[in-house]
Amino acid sequence: MIRLEEINGKNVWDILKLRVSDAQKSFVAPNDVSIIEAYIAITHHGQAFPFGIYDNETPVGFCMIGFGADDDWEDAPAIAKNNYNLWRFMIDERYQGKGYGKAAMKQIMDYIASEPCGSAEFCWLSYEPENVAAKKLYASFGFRETGEWDGKEAVAVLKLDPQDPKELFINRFVGISKEVLNGRLEGIYLHGSAVMGCYQPKKSDLDFLVVVNAALSDSEKRRFMDSLVELDHECPGKGIEMSIVTKDVCNPFVYPTPFILHYSRMHTGWYRRDPDDYIRKMNGTDRDLAAHFTVIRSRGRCLYGLPVQEMFGEVPEQDYLDSIWNDVSGAEEEITENPMYLILNMTRILAYLKEKKIMSKREGGVWGLKCLPEQYHPLIRSALQEYENGDDAGYDRELAKNYAACMLKQITHEINRRETK
Repeated sequence: MIRLEEINGKNVWDILKLRVSDAQKSFVAPNDVSIIEAYIAITHHGQAFPFGIYDNETPVGFCMIGFGADDDWEDAPAIAKNNYNLWRFMIDERYQGKGYGKAAMKQIMDYIASEPCGSAEFCWLSYEPENVAAKKLYASFGFRETGEWDGKEAVAVLKLDPQDPKELFINRFVGISKEVLNGRLEGIYLHGSAVMGCYQPKKSDLDFLVVVNAALSDSEKRRFMDSLVELDHECPGKGIEMSIVTKDVCNPFVYPTPFILHYSRMHTGWYRRDPDDYIRKMNGTDRDLAAHFTVIRSRGRCLYGLPVQEMFGEVPEQDYLDSIWNDVSGAEEEITENPMYLILNMTRILAYLKEKKIMSKREGGVWGLKCLPEQYHPLIRSALQEYENGDDAGYDRELAKNYAACMLKQITHEINRRETK
């Protein structure tokens, strides 16, 4: 599994041992020269990010990303100003021809897409004209030669797509997970509104499920939480909701599902006041995870690790039904406090029970307008309006309570009917 790891005092010696073949030495500077150049750039108001390229724990290559130009780069190409640059890239001669170059380029472009130095219009790089393999690889990622030269090297440029703001936070979450959980991390999966096409910056959260290969120590949890809480502080809407589980509960699926760490914005105060207490107590089992796993298997997005269907086993329907019932069973008492969520959640649950379709809250609301009595349509429209534009809506309290009672009766009936089949 290919990943990037920042150069540090522990790994630098392994990276310095990596070499290209004699025939390729004219194409790329040695890694020690590149690291020295990174130091010079950083100390002269430039930006440089040197990384080791790893296959799990094995170093297979080196890359260095730059931004802009430092004070001493007098003959910098015009494209260098305020743009990203793939400054160096090499795969050790022992690991060439095995697909590492393409896999590493994907990680490099994902890192640039996270905009570590802010937004930019272009990413550029340069190579010797005789380096046919490099030219072919870069062209496969969309880099095109401009006719400009950096010394004796041809310049190729890729226009960067404007980044969706939520994607920046998704990429940063992945980066934090890779860095802190290095060696433990098995997969990162996105679910919820962000994968169902109905993310609302004012109201939605970003839902992540992280899979690790073994339990985490308290110190590992603390380092992860420190980074996560700072990222969540910048995240719009309801912020980040995240659970960490071990791989052995994913396939075959275990219910109620054990988790080893959970976070949502409602817990920020607790963690800041007493992080040791939080880490000690924030673990156990969570029935909601059956619903999350089901959504991931149906519509989730793999951000890192094994494909969804390989990581997650099938969730028995009885476990899923128990999970979703647990989420709405108190709706008659709770609907006036949280009307938008419960109105739309009950519609999508009933839609699943009747049609066996995994829906978003918005899709459930649209289904409700087609399939539920007209007397409840004003409630559903108000909930959809609030969900889609982020502004609070008004609700008829008595109608909402009546709606909750009616929906719970139908949901209970459908669940009982399935159980008696």
